[in-house]
Amino acid sequence: MLKKFLSILAVILVLLLGAFAAWLYSAKNSDEVAFLNEVRYEAGPHVGAKLCSTCHLEIYQQWSNHSRHAVSTIANSVRSVIDNLKQHTILNYVLGGEDMCYACHGPKAANEGVNCETCHGPAGVFASIEEAHEQKFKPRMKSLKDEAFCASCHEIPGFVTPFSDWQNSVAASNGMTCQSCHMSAPKDGVSYHGFDSFVLNEQIYENDLELNDIRLDFPYLFLTIENHLTGHSIPAGGPTRILALEVTFLDLEGNVIHRDMKTFAKYHNLIPVLGFWPNEIIADTTLKSLERRPLSFLLPSALTAEAYSVELILRFYEVADEHAGNIKKARYVSKPVLQKRIIGLSRPDRDAG
Repeated sequence: MLKKFLSILAVILVLLLGAFAAWLYSAKNSDEVAFLNEVRYEAGPHVGAKLCSTCHLEIYQQWSNHSRHAVSTIANSVRSVIDNLKQHTILNYVLGGEDMCYACHGPKAANEGVNCETCHGPAGVFASIEEAHEQKFKPRMKSLKDEAFCASCHEIPGFVTPFSDWQNSVAASNGMTCQSCHMSAPKDGVSYHGFDSFVLNEQIYENDLELNDIRLDFPYLFLTIENHLTGHSIPAGGPTRILALEVTFLDLEGNVIHRDMKTFAKYHNLIPVLGFWPNEIIADTTLKSLERRPLSFLLPSALTAEAYSVELILRFYEVADEHAGNIKKARYVSKPVLQKRIIGLSRPDRDAG
């Protein structure tokens, strides 16, 4: 009897191992995983951005000092993803390891992030930099200005979608491309040559986010949050970026009596299932282009008589993928990008007394 049982158990284990091996094979070779590992830029030896700076110093300084592209292979956020992925042996194998990251973030060999050659083309295959300009850089300028150029890295269907956001935006209908907005010289005179981000510039959305129509009707606080951008949602990009509205009620002495928060982000299921990369959006609360969204916050009724003022703070968080939007585990928290304090809150029944 025992021998028969062990034989059945062995068959079951073999079948399970076979099914698992089949899953690994299908996952590893799925179209979705192949797409994630597809290099989005032209491969080839790089001479390095420093050489470009000898003639294009201002552009080099703008890129190195202001662009998130410049640190896209060395930033702590990127390195932590790669290091964490390596600790998950099966997932690391299925997704192709760190190659998936370098497919968009710039070549590992150069380790300069998305540098000059990532977009303009590698110069190391040419005899001289002058030859590279004539045969590679000048002919490529037209494609660099094409509105779809940025989409090669900044559009992963169902996951990172600023390009498709733009396609359906007022900016697109008015002929404003990614380049005409992100690479034109703003008030500070910096043309970033690679997008900026709230990690480098906490005021990047200054005047683009507003809180209006603030009204207290105890026990509720009502307000409207507005995204004035004509081109894409806030926050743009993938699930690591979160905008949060923090609401703090205070008493007459300034003591905190109640806190609440609403977050604006895309939340994804990031685990591949049976060979498919689902990119399932669990929730999308990002502020769409030109959206005016009414919000309400409930103050516990027992505290309404104590409420004297309310402080509203908008700030950004960056959270690693594996934490699924849990801002308590944020690796970066910005300073307030917008802050308002409403003083002298009144309540009709209290004032009447």
